[in-house]
Amino acid sequence: MGRYNGKTCRLIFMLVITALFFLAELVSGYLGNSIALVSDSFNMLSDLISLCVGISALRLARFQRSPRFTYGLPRTEVLGALSNAVFLTALCFTIFVQALMRLVEPQKISDPELVLIVGALGLAINIVGLVIFQDCCFCKSPDGGTEETRQSGGQDGEAGVAASGNQPDSRDKKKDDSPAAAALNIRGVMLHVLGDALGSVVVVVAATIFYIWPLSPETPCNWECYVDPSLTIIMVVIIMSTAFPLLKETAGILLQMVPEGVDGKKIDEALQQVPGVQGVHELHMWELAAGRNVATVHVKSATLAAFQHAEHQIREIFHQEGIHSTTIQLELTHQDKPNGVALLCSAEQGCKTSEKSED
Repeated sequence: MGRYNGKTCRLIFMLVITALFFLAELVSGYLGNSIALVSDSFNMLSDLISLCVGISALRLARFQRSPRFTYGLPRTEVLGALSNAVFLTALCFTIFVQALMRLVEPQKISDPELVLIVGALGLAINIVGLVIFQDCCFCKSPDGGTEETRQSGGQDGEAGVAASGNQPDSRDKKKDDSPAAAALNIRGVMLHVLGDALGSVVVVVAATIFYIWPLSPETPCNWECYVDPSLTIIMVVIIMSTAFPLLKETAGILLQMVPEGVDGKKIDEALQQVPGVQGVHELHMWELAAGRNVATVHVKSATLAAFQHAEHQIREIFHQEGIHSTTIQLELTHQDKPNGVALLCSAEQGCKTSEKSED
């Protein structure tokens, strides 16, 4: 693919045309003394910021693992999506307040022809953006993971239960070229483009009405003056109905909540029923990034042999729930060693070694 992948090229292309149109709107708005055009140019500026955030997140997410970043930086795309969603929410609130003020004090469009032309051009650019991003916005792999997740899942699981001699599961080698974390990032950018497109629709409709039925300077405002703010409020409601799910999803990932669709109680009960397992605690499940589920668990077992028989079934339980990166910490409650040392772990006190009492 070269230096940039497909998503990055699309973002750069949109960044260039959005920057050019932002300058065109800003200059024509000041030359034509049109507040509507100047306001719409700052909507384009918000798109520029969201595109810069999206490009930065995509670039950072490609960093390889290092001693300091042992997971790499896959969550930068999640953080980018959250930033764009929060920024869009703040922008919608500002637009909503301005629309309410326009309802209280209605105003006419002074130069409807200029506003109509520029609004139509802005709508065309945003439609191009929607077409560019529509095929990669909501892409996810069939089983909720990515190729990198599945391949690392076997390695992480093997490292977590190295004593058992387990080998990575064959399903970890399936290929998928649609990382869901990148889809979250693109969704954040696309919401900005969608919002600006709806804003352009509002501008075009309002300008068309004033162009067909012009009002003279001395004519008081009638129903025409209420079209623009009313449609703007509807636009804000539509945008926020799509922005809130993205906010919820990205915040859930960064707060390390149990992934959507994973039943933690069911997994805990299933692990307790595995032969050779005497107890389960410190069970944690979260998303490293969208579609990359991770789990850790402490398992108590009497002997290493008993745990080795149970380990494959434990991993299978996690696989069935879409978790392919699992770290299992073994806690032996009995060891046939002369010194009689057993490794135990307390959730409050951490791991420690305790001597068995002698008769």
